[in-house]
Amino acid sequence: MQFQQEAPPISFPSGDHVISVRNRKRMDLTSVKAIDRFDKEEFCIRTTQGILLIKGQELKIVHLDVDKGLLTLEGHVVGIHYDEEEKEEGKNFLHKLFG
Repeated sequence: MQFQQEAPPISFPSGDHVISVRNRKRMDLTSVKAIDRFDKEEFCIRTTQGILLIKGQELKIVHLDVDKGLLTLEGHVVGIHYDEEEKEEGKNFLHKLFG
């Protein structure tokens, strides 16, 4: 009989943006700057890599650490999408209008 050893923990360099999805039911994210809006079917999250839209069913926050930029969600994940237009930092609506 062979026993499978537990894999060593994976560490990520500080500041890296990482998404981990387990069986489309649990999602861990790093480098989260803010949650702009959310409900049970959609999360709009501001990350260091731009705006991340997560769509699903019965989505809920399980863990949030604002200081470390960590977020864990549970629910049924249907899709994820980055919005490249929002990646430009420091440019708000008025700046885009009047340059």
